[in-house]
Amino acid sequence: MNLWHLKVFNEIMVSGTISQAAKNLKRTQSSISAALSNLEKHIGYNLFIRKKRRLHPVPEAYYLKEESKSILQQMRVLDQSLIKKNETGSEPIKIASMPLLAEILIPSTISKFKKKSPNSNFFVSSRQSSAVYQEISTQTFDIGIAELQNKNALVNQKEYHYECICVLFSGDPLSKKKIITPKDLSKKKCASFQPNHFITKNLIKIFEKNKAIFNPHYQFQNAGTSCVNIVDNADTYSVISPISFWLISKFNLDTSKIIFRRLSSSIPYSFGILTPSHQPMSQIAKSFLNYLENAIENMLTEIDNEGVLFKI
Repeated sequence: MNLWHLKVFNEIMVSGTISQAAKNLKRTQSSISAALSNLEKHIGYNLFIRKKRRLHPVPEAYYLKEESKSILQQMRVLDQSLIKKNETGSEPIKIASMPLLAEILIPSTISKFKKKSPNSNFFVSSRQSSAVYQEISTQTFDIGIAELQNKNALVNQKEYHYECICVLFSGDPLSKKKIITPKDLSKKKCASFQPNHFITKNLIKIFEKNKAIFNPHYQFQNAGTSCVNIVDNADTYSVISPISFWLISKFNLDTSKIIFRRLSSSIPYSFGILTPSHQPMSQIAKSFLNYLENAIENMLTEIDNEGVLFKI
């Protein structure tokens, strides 16, 4: 005996015929007949007497109907509870994100998601990428976004690999070139990230390799948006990530005096969506993850439409 048998039995008790029970349950008459037959075989006797195309319950059928009523009601309550839990979630969806995306992309994605799941709740933390990996590997957070670090067996990651972008003053003679080399930039004042940042480290390497002089004249925690004001003459430039380019447009910063070009010696920019590899995600977290993946794809499309997205 199973729940389907009880559901079919109760429907027949109410409707009185196999055909009507099949219509109500949206199944074929043969499947309803088979379910009733299996139930009767299991208990060892018939529950109905068949007279004039109708099924008349035997006394034991009334007993079964009464006893099964509470079981089916409990299943309906449980079913509704699980559906509601999937829509709302009893715990907040915990997201750890690198600062570049924590302030705009994550909130805008949450805004769209809550139209589908208005009672969903979130906990969002802005962390450096290494800290995001730590939070995901210890299963403290459900979802992370970070610049890629060394692979970790405790972390699943969906990876995105692109090139960094060179920022030039619009009046710079180099603006006529489509691709900029390290020698083109030799001795120019760079609005760079701080020395321990991977972009700065890579700039030093490619300048040395091309026998050019790297001049980090201006150093910032986040050169990505600072470059808009600093690159204001032909003697300055910057190198930023595609995400920084996207943020510049989202902040509506004045870019009339700067242009964006590709570097001949590319500096890779890799980031990813992280999830714990040994912890199943809740259904609502999975649903939000789909929204987040779509939001990142839309972001990359916007960058690509501007002609500055170069995939590695």
